[in-house]
Amino acid sequence: MEEEVPISGNSEEFELDEEEEEPITAKKVLDTLRQAWLNEKFAPDLLLHQTDMLDLMLAQVSYMEENLRHLESNDFRGIIHRMELERIKYIICCYLRCRLAKIEEFTDFILAEEAKREEKLLSEEEFTYATTFSNITKKHFEQIVLKYVPTLRDDCAQNLPRPNEMSHVFLTANKDVPSVIVGSNDEEVDLQIGSRHIMPYKLAADLLKNGDVQLL
Repeated sequence: MEEEVPISGNSEEFELDEEEEEPITAKKVLDTLRQAWLNEKFAPDLLLHQTDMLDLMLAQVSYMEENLRHLESNDFRGIIHRMELERIKYIICCYLRCRLAKIEEFTDFILAEEAKREEKLLSEEEFTYATTFSNITKKHFEQIVLKYVPTLRDDCAQNLPRPNEMSHVFLTANKDVPSVIVGSNDEEVDLQIGSRHIMPYKLAADLLKNGDVQLL
C-alpha cells in the first residue's frame, strides 16, 4: 500500500457546493484524490473523473507555492514543505497519467459508452482530448492501412479494444456489506469493514462506484 502524503500545516477549508454540510479540509481533498489515483490505477475500466477535487488540490498547490516564496532560502521549513509539495504533485501527475493511458488505449470504446451515459466519466478536457486523439488516430490508420485494405474497416468497428472487466482486483471494505457475490458460482460473502478480498472487477464495480470498497 502507498504511504500517506501530508498536506502541510495549512488548515484551509474549501466549500464544494451549497449542499455541502461541512467545509472540506485540504487534507481530506488530498486523501480523496490519492485514493482516486489508487482506484484508477488498479481498476481496468475508466472511473468517474474527480475534477472538483483536482481543481481544489491545484488551488492548494498554488497556495503552498506562494507561501514558500516568502520563506528565507535557509529556512528549514521551506525544505520540508517543498518535499511535501513535490509529493502532492506526484499524486496529481500519477492520477492524470493513469486516466490518459486508459483514454488512449480504449478511446473509441470509452467515447461510445460515454455517449450512452447521463453521468459522464470524462471531464470536459478529457472528452476534448479523447475526441481529438480518436480523430487523429483514425485518420492515420486510414492513410496507412484502410485505403489499401478497406475490408478491415468493419472488423475494426466491431472489435474495439475494451477493458477486461473480468480481471481480478484486490479490495478492502469501507463498511459492512452483506451478501456480496464474489465468484462465477454465485458464491456470496459478507464484507466486513477493513476486510480484504479478491474478486473479478465486474462484480466489484458497483461497490467501488458507491464507495463501499476501495482498491489496493
